Amino acid sequence: QGGSSNGAKADVARKKEVDHLLAKLKKEGVEIDGNIASIIDDEMARIKAEAERASIINGLKRNGWLVMLTITSAALGFLLGGECYEKALYAQMRVIFGEEE
Repeated sequence: QGGSSNGAKADVARKKEVDHLLAKLKKEGVEIDGNIASIIDDEMARIKAEAERASIINGLKRNGWLVMLTITSAALGFLLGGECYEKALYAQMRVIFGEEE
């Protein structure tokens, strides 16, 4: 199975950020045990995942509007083309059968 290592890279980056935050808190004199560190890590992961989901949803909304605009334009062009073809066909039939306009 193939896959990207983006998840692993994100975990390493998040771990570095958590370690940096914990170091800052310890420097300020806050006592941090393993449970608090785990909670901080989990919350940072949740916030980043939520932000990524929101970004993906916004991208899909933009792409959705573009797809709808493309489909609408194609449908309108198809309908107008059909209407012009119909008029041309009737004009051709009048010429063939010798009817006056």
